Amino acid sequence: MRSGILHLLAGTAIAIAMSASPASAQKKYDAGASDTEIKNGQTVPFSGPASAMPV
Repeated sequence: MRSGILHLLAGTAIAIAMSASPASAQKKYDAGASDTEIKNGQTVPFSGPASAMPV
């Protein structure tokens, strides 16, 4: 009985260790961003009914 519980715990520990994938730690950036550069900006219309009216 005790041996079965130890096998269950060992199997669970191995499953948890293997589920921690290193791929989840990979850097994933959107377009315009990298390790050395970040581009800031807006995507708003400059003309038409949705554009901001000049003051």
